[in-house]
Amino acid sequence: MSRLLHFTYDILLEFSRPVTRHSFVLRCLPPQLPGQQILDAELVLDPAVPFSVQRDGFGNLLQAGCIQDPHASFHYTARGTALRDDTRRQPEPCHPVFRMESAYTRPDPDMTGWLASLSLPDTPRQLAWALAQAVHDRIAYVPGATGVATTAAQAFAAGQGVCQDFAHIYLALARKAGLAARYVNGLPEGEGASHAWCEVWLDGIWTGIDPTRLQWTDEGYLRFGIGRDFGDCPIERGVFVGNADQQQTVFMRVSAQQ
Repeated sequence: MSRLLHFTYDILLEFSRPVTRHSFVLRCLPPQLPGQQILDAELVLDPAVPFSVQRDGFGNLLQAGCIQDPHASFHYTARGTALRDDTRRQPEPCHPVFRMESAYTRPDPDMTGWLASLSLPDTPRQLAWALAQAVHDRIAYVPGATGVATTAAQAFAAGQGVCQDFAHIYLALARKAGLAARYVNGLPEGEGASHAWCEVWLDGIWTGIDPTRLQWTDEGYLRFGIGRDFGDCPIERGVFVGNADQQQTVFMRVSAQQ
C-alpha cells in the first residue's frame, strides 16, 4: 500500500575546539527510485556553504562541500516528502559484487560453521527469511556495544550489536548461502536515529528485509543509500584540520499519511 512519508533528518556535529578546512560528503537525501518518488527535499547546512550534488558508483546521491573557516559545530538538516509504493518496483539486473565478500562482511570459520549447522530451506525467499530469523535469534541488540568499524565476524563473536551489525552478519551469511544481498541505510517510520537493513535479490527484484526488527521492509522505509556494506554508503563522512574531539547528535522523524 502506498504511503506519503514526511521526513526530517537532523545531525549536529560539535567539536571540542574550532576546526578548519572541513571537507564533507553526505548521503542524507533519498534518491528517486521505482517505488520511491521524492516529491520535495531540501538540505540546510550551518555554516551555510555551497555544496555539489553527485552520484556515486552505486547510484547514491552525494552532497559534497568544504567549510574553510574556523567553526566549532556543523549542523545539517534534510527534510522533505516522499511517496513510497513497492508495487512500482521493477526487475533489475544483479551486479556480481553483491554475491561477494566485502571488508565488513567477510565471514570467519565460526560463522561458516554456524551457518552449516542450520537447517535451512532451499527456495530463495524462504532461505532469506530463515537466515534473518536465525540472525535475529543469535544476536542481541545492545546500543553502544559496537562501533562503525566493527565487522560482521567481530559482532558475531560478541553476540551483540546494533542494526549495522545485524545487517553485516546477515549479508555475510546470505552471500555464503548463495543469495545476492546488499546493505541499505535510511530512515524507518517513527522517531530516533537512522537505520540499516538489507535487500535480497528475489525473482529479479531487490526485496528489503530487516534482520534487526525481523520483518520484510514495507513502504514505511525510506532508502538513502546502498552498497556492499556500511563502508560504501555512510550517511556522513568528513575530514578536517584541527586537534579536536567531536560529538554527534542525531534525530530523525518519519511520519506517514495514507
